[in-house]
Amino acid sequence: MKKRILILTALILSGFVFAQNNLPFTKGINMLTFFETWNKGELPNLNKHDEADFACLKSMGVEAIRLPVHFDLLMEPYDTGIIYDFVLEKLDQVCDWAEKYQIYLIIDDHSFNTEEYDNNPPSVQLYKEHLESVWRQIASRYNNRSKFIIYEILNEPKSNGEIASKWIKLQQGIIDLIRSYDPERDIVVTSANFSSIDTLVKMKPYKDPNLIYSFHFYEPFEFTHQGATWVGSWMIDLEDIPFPYDRKRMPKLKGRAKDSYLPNYFREEYPTKGTVKYINQRIKKAADWGKKNTVRIFCGEIGANVWTNPVDRLAWINATRTALETNNISYCCWGLDGSFGFLKSDKAGMLFPDDIDKDALEAYGFTMPDPKLSEKASLSITSQKPYLVYDGLSGVGVGKNYWGNIKEIKKDTGRDYCMVISYPSQQNGCRFNLPNRITSIIAESPQSFTVSFSVKFADIKQEFRFQLSDTDEGAELPPWNISVPIKASDYPVGEWVTIEIPVSKLSESGAWSNKANKWFPPQGKFDWSRLECIYFDFDDFDNKNKCDIYIEDIVIKKK
Repeated sequence: MKKRILILTALILSGFVFAQNNLPFTKGINMLTFFETWNKGELPNLNKHDEADFACLKSMGVEAIRLPVHFDLLMEPYDTGIIYDFVLEKLDQVCDWAEKYQIYLIIDDHSFNTEEYDNNPPSVQLYKEHLESVWRQIASRYNNRSKFIIYEILNEPKSNGEIASKWIKLQQGIIDLIRSYDPERDIVVTSANFSSIDTLVKMKPYKDPNLIYSFHFYEPFEFTHQGATWVGSWMIDLEDIPFPYDRKRMPKLKGRAKDSYLPNYFREEYPTKGTVKYINQRIKKAADWGKKNTVRIFCGEIGANVWTNPVDRLAWINATRTALETNNISYCCWGLDGSFGFLKSDKAGMLFPDDIDKDALEAYGFTMPDPKLSEKASLSITSQKPYLVYDGLSGVGVGKNYWGNIKEIKKDTGRDYCMVISYPSQQNGCRFNLPNRITSIIAESPQSFTVSFSVKFADIKQEFRFQLSDTDEGAELPPWNISVPIKASDYPVGEWVTIEIPVSKLSESGAWSNKANKWFPPQGKFDWSRLECIYFDFDDFDNKNKCDIYIEDIVIKKK
């Protein structure tokens, strides 16, 4: 009898341990370019998502959202300071939405993610000061939130620099700091070397029972990142790599790919690594480590580039998702949009939920959104509801790109932000790429719309051009512009004024094609069906402008 009781007790305890190894969610997405920025002085797109998107995602089967936040560039001073109030206020709102729809929200410190830090990793001391600053503020602010809010200490600690050997100890210090504010909340931890499986399985688990151990999976890397521009020059010229490996379909390498390590890799290693069996083995390696140590495992990122052959891409996504599900590992795909997500492409103008690729979505394990919720989340322009392009932050679906001596600052002494263009500077410009849904609406009846924006001039001689531009498709289809000059002499100087421009007042002004590297004089060929962006041209090659020009509140209105 005593022996039976002991056996029963052991079974109950083992079942409890097994239950502990399961996360409360099985699958989710990374919500990209929402709280991310890559340049000092440039604000993130905090208008990108709203509550309607969360309702939509819930209907699709999304159980968790990993939210990358570039805290290092969203604090004053940078890296180690106080997080901007407006960022925390928006994060509060996102937490509210997550809790309302019972979606787990992983607040991911995605700092030190610029090219500068890839080449010159932060010192351990900078890591320490940064993480202490971030998590002291976050843990003290959200310690009374529900279980649906989860912390992730840091995304992908570097593989080079001194942090690689000192990360485990540093991470323990941050766990202890968080626990002083928030004793029981789930915390995602990871290993160095970009959260790889091989460094994860070398970790000795911490004693804290409320930790989730994360790894990222993009293997084989040479398949998932073929054509990527941010990895190395050899990868840019890599294309048409099949998955699974098929000797008959292997392409001849060209360009920089041919002159790298890749020929040998594809000859010696890819026949083994480019297989479903290899993916299963790698995922099982992480799962076995989790079982051995009775800890919870989580794959925080998976994905393959959207420009990969779609059949091969879907094969890889299905194989990876199946391996994770088989091994009871929860996962988040790297983005609902972007280069690895489930929209139809990563081109400017693609928008959730309008441009979902159903095959990719289902391969990642989700279903199409509820049609009524999808319609509610879609964009529109009416006479009662203008479309916001920029109010110090980019509007929903807007891709912002500026160059030259331009930055975003607080407007006057208030809390609102605006764009400031500083002179002397010969080449300055800002493009606001519009989502396809909005350009399609405008193209149906362009004369029905006006564009308004607020501007403050500092000198009566200042001027710039306001333009609408087609997409750049090279010499045969240049990015034709229609534009109008904006001169300070026509408006009060030194105060904010609102300028409203009927699109009918714009006239064609030619086109510069980056793809053709050529200027095209006006030919009356501006095409509304190819409208891509709003463009502010602040070039000043004659050095006429002095002081600063301020811009904000760009809105498209229907008459």
